[in-house]
Amino acid sequence: MSVTDIIIDVIIRPAVPADLASIQRICNEVLELEPDARELPVILSASPERHAVVAEASGKIVGACFGSMGPRRGDMITGHVELLVVAADASGHGAGRMLLTSMEDWLRNQGAVEVILGANPPVYLWPGIDVRYTAMTCLAIRAGYERFRDAIDMAVDLTTSDLDCQADEERLAALGIAVRRAASAEARLVVSWLRAGPWGESTWPDEAAAALDREPVARHVACRDSGYVGFACHGCVRAGWFGPMGTLAEEREHGIGSLLLKRCLADMKAAGQSVARIGWVGPVQFYARSVDARIERVYWLYRKTL
Repeated sequence: MSVTDIIIDVIIRPAVPADLASIQRICNEVLELEPDARELPVILSASPERHAVVAEASGKIVGACFGSMGPRRGDMITGHVELLVVAADASGHGAGRMLLTSMEDWLRNQGAVEVILGANPPVYLWPGIDVRYTAMTCLAIRAGYERFRDAIDMAVDLTTSDLDCQADEERLAALGIAVRRAASAEARLVVSWLRAGPWGESTWPDEAAAALDREPVARHVACRDSGYVGFACHGCVRAGWFGPMGTLAEEREHGIGSLLLKRCLADMKAAGQSVARIGWVGPVQFYARSVDARIERVYWLYRKTL
């Protein structure tokens, strides 16, 4: 007897550490667009703020869902459904809807008044639903979610992109701007600078902090005199992903961002990666011009009022 024969007996329960291997297996099976599919539940499980439930049928894990609460913005408290997977042989029998309903109930009990299907930075997996995941899109529509925004990722072929930095480094040095890898010892200083600056209200300081914990540090900075004027990170949550990156408004037009980008991509190439992904891209033209990045993925963002 297959799981699909008994799916009507599925139960939803909180996930426990022993379920992780089964969840990884399902992710690897059904998330065919993610080269790091097995790592995604590991990333989410490492954060104690996240809640996870599994669907179980006849003692077998057939699906899982991870969610978390976002920050309060006035009276708006948003919950996030960050990952929902159902095994191929259990698809179409209601397990996905049961998992989603269970997570919505948990988010509502935590005080959420709205749910978004997508990332809750600084633990960033993806902004929404990749348009090629048809089953998840259909589930969202059936469950009453409304599409409210689109987002894109870009990709860079590291085997062909020109990542030579020497000429740009010399040009910026002549302007009094030094670009270098951040040192582990200055982690607190860099994060404090981010929190005090224009990105202080964003999740970027927390995302960037993760890059400073890596060895070698996966973050590069631009400095004028003794102050920071720009930064860029990679691998903050998912290996092979670039960002976040920013340059102070008064220092733009010098090409600082392009150089920081190339230095990070050079790190990724040296680590053996052939492709770098840039998540939730805003300035498409900048990345296309700087490193010949191409649009790779399109996402639809869905939300629902509880």
